Amino acid sequence: MSDSQGSVLIVTKSGGGSAAELGGEIARWLSLRGVDSDIVEHPYPPARINVSAYRENTMLVLVLGGDGTFISVAGNVIDWEVPVLGINHGRVGFLAEVLPEDWETALERFFSNELDISPRTAFDYEVQRGNGIVARGVAINDLVISRGAVARIISLDIGQKGQWIRNLRADGLIVSTPTGSTAYNVSAGGPLVHPELAAMCVTPVCPFLNGIRPMVLPVDTPLTIDIGETSGDVYLTEDGRVPYPLSVGYRVIISKHKKDLILARIRSNTFFEKLRSKGFLTE
Repeated sequence: MSDSQGSVLIVTKSGGGSAAELGGEIARWLSLRGVDSDIVEHPYPPARINVSAYRENTMLVLVLGGDGTFISVAGNVIDWEVPVLGINHGRVGFLAEVLPEDWETALERFFSNELDISPRTAFDYEVQRGNGIVARGVAINDLVISRGAVARIISLDIGQKGQWIRNLRADGLIVSTPTGSTAYNVSAGGPLVHPELAAMCVTPVCPFLNGIRPMVLPVDTPLTIDIGETSGDVYLTEDGRVPYPLSVGYRVIISKHKKDLILARIRSNTFFEKLRSKGFLTE
């Protein structure tokens, strides 16, 4: 990486504060070493910065924020095929795992080709109504089908490779990447999955009179979810962002994104350590 010509894109959590201050400090540090950088805020300002304009010259995306900021930025840059490194300015720090005081160590390791690279599966999804596609996107963590404010059960048909689970009745359904398995998925009783596996976790939320258990499925074949009978509102949420309304007859198709997210970190093999530090494992 040290031989690569390019710049560093620094994305800071909006609102100024410590993330913005650190972004400026890092830019000055890079400049002293002859490395160009650009700083943008996230969420992007009303002027709508075109992040893709930075794609050609960027060799590293540095995200200064929490996991929510990291996930959103990662979805924007996943096809750039460059490492994304998170410096934690949030609360959880599963993805933005570098402590603020360790940023210099992380960058030194990047320029010395010593950063650990962790490939992460992401999902493409599209929402179909009739013969048309009405929504599509990329999910880094999870896709959630859930009911609205009215406590009504949703009926779903789930299919993969020509096999179907019919009339699953539940409060909702979580389809998470291995990276997202430690989020809503595990809170709903789903499995903890090593983040570098290529798989999808399918976890029903409060299934009603149904013996279906959380499942880990292969990701090489699309998963199809048909929205069946429901007497209330139904929504699809991508990575915790603004929900998209669904109704009877809609179909959601989830498949593996063509490229992995290239997540950079200081150390490798930290999965168990992270689970312990976040309270998932006790000894």
